[in-house]
Amino acid sequence: MSSRGWPISPGPPPVPPEALSGFLQAFSLEPDATGRLAGNRLAHMDQVGIDVQVVSHGNGSPSDLDHPDAVGLCRRVNDDLAAQIAEHPDRFRGFATLPLVDPVAAGDELRRCVEELGFVGALISGSYRGVFLDDDRFDPILAAAEAVDLPIYVHPGIPPQPVRQQYYAGSWPPATQLMFAGPAFGWHAEAGIHIVRLILSGALDRHPRLKLLSGHWGELAAFYLERLDETLSLLPNNLERTFAQYYRQQVWITPSGIYNHNQLRFMVAELGADRILHSEDFPYIVRDDVTTFLQQSGLSETDTHAIAHGNAEALLRIRC
Repeated sequence: MSSRGWPISPGPPPVPPEALSGFLQAFSLEPDATGRLAGNRLAHMDQVGIDVQVVSHGNGSPSDLDHPDAVGLCRRVNDDLAAQIAEHPDRFRGFATLPLVDPVAAGDELRRCVEELGFVGALISGSYRGVFLDDDRFDPILAAAEAVDLPIYVHPGIPPQPVRQQYYAGSWPPATQLMFAGPAFGWHAEAGIHIVRLILSGALDRHPRLKLLSGHWGELAAFYLERLDETLSLLPNNLERTFAQYYRQQVWITPSGIYNHNQLRFMVAELGADRILHSEDFPYIVRDDVTTFLQQSGLSETDTHAIAHGNAEALLRIRC
């Protein structure tokens, strides 16, 4: 979903306007698909065979605003999403948008969204002012997610400007820099680092029932479990389990519309089919093979059904 004209606290834009313009034009987003749940989104779901879709607030989210107004804005965003879901209750579920400026209020908002609005978790996009969820200040959010027994989706976000400049700037246009730093590569690496930090910090020891969702086949980190175990074991640490044990016990992954059978087979072998929830990336990347990707995967019928719907029904407590 997209912002719908709510006031945004003043401050410098996170990316140069010319880069953002070129970046958004590349995706050719349709207002009908991004601003509301009916219309093109429902038509797409019917076309590709999606019964239920879990949705969240997208670009322009007030979650990362550095202003007290973010608390009220996030509440309005969540109420609006709940109202739209109520128009099609058999087709949609929601992830909460949380005001990271006030972690205690964010924890309260997550509980409200679950208990009063029927949401099935929360979504966090990137770091907050360069700070990740492993920071002690965000413990009320982790505690709330553990208490409601629903996952936090650790979604990518555009890396901070110093990171973009140091790692992703070069002899290419500003829009290419933003794409390189974002969905082409950079934000996947950062989102994977986000999960790694949560594990290394001991947050999953403090919250052993915390559940995390990681998109895009585990944001690179899921491909390195053996390497992480091998190298981290060379040093003393205060962790109660190996890195891979934390990951396999408390992290679930999604393809996020990256439909590659080699990656699917690797992740089924590495994590097990019961740790994968099928997903797409609508409306940013529109695929017409949402269903056929799994049908043509060569997986067993049991694994196919688990990935297609069973795992989501269990993890998110979705009753169709």
